[in-house]
Amino acid sequence: MDIDLLRWLNNDIWHPFRLAYSKLDVSAFLDLYAPELIRAGGPAKQVFGFADYSDQTEKWFAEFADRGSSVTISFRFVERIASKEVASERGIFQIVSKRADGDERTFYGRFHTYARRTHERWRICVDYDTDERTATLEEEFLVAVDVDDVEAFSAQT
Repeated sequence: MDIDLLRWLNNDIWHPFRLAYSKLDVSAFLDLYAPELIRAGGPAKQVFGFADYSDQTEKWFAEFADRGSSVTISFRFVERIASKEVASERGIFQIVSKRADGDERTFYGRFHTYARRTHERWRICVDYDTDERTATLEEEFLVAVDVDDVEAFSAQT
């Protein structure tokens, strides 16, 4: 595995993803996705394209902002496979939401993305996640590989 490819994915997708999410910046967030996006799973167990995902995201971010809430997301990986043009990455995410009144909640879920490099940058083409609730999901998150530990995947073939 070329760890420079993983660093490139981090710089084009994963670091901007976390930043856009925490800033509730819809434009920056949606710019991480390809126009041909297939989005599946999530709490509603639906599948849809970019336009519907865009509408859903705009509403969700606006609800957070209107309530004065904040949200952060972190990623850890169990598999990262990349070539010069395409990538498949699986892992566990952690979302921490904090309401204006200080109430804080933490949620975990699994994700699997496929990305493509076009015009010298990476974008997510397929994004699947599940909010399955398992007793071990927090532990799995903690033992999975941090987004910046790209060397952990250098031995993958």
